[in-house]
Amino acid sequence: GIGPVNEKLLKAQGVTSFAQIASWTAADIKRIEDVMNFDGRIARERWIEQAKLLAAGNEKEFAKQFPTAGTSSNS
Repeated sequence: GIGPVNEKLLKAQGVTSFAQIASWTAADIKRIEDVMNFDGRIARERWIEQAKLLAAGNEKEFAKQFPTAGTSSNS
């Protein structure tokens, strides 16, 4: 999941919902990774796929596909 440190960094970039992450373009990903010093982490951890499920309210499918990921209050 998105921990408190990353949640704070994302909020500083104006990211406040899973729906925003779900709609990121390649340019958005690059910008966020540069700011957060992530270098490929968003794709590696499948943030977009996770965010799409959570933004749609599909927590059951999220838990099935990403059993080791937690959810945050960032919905």
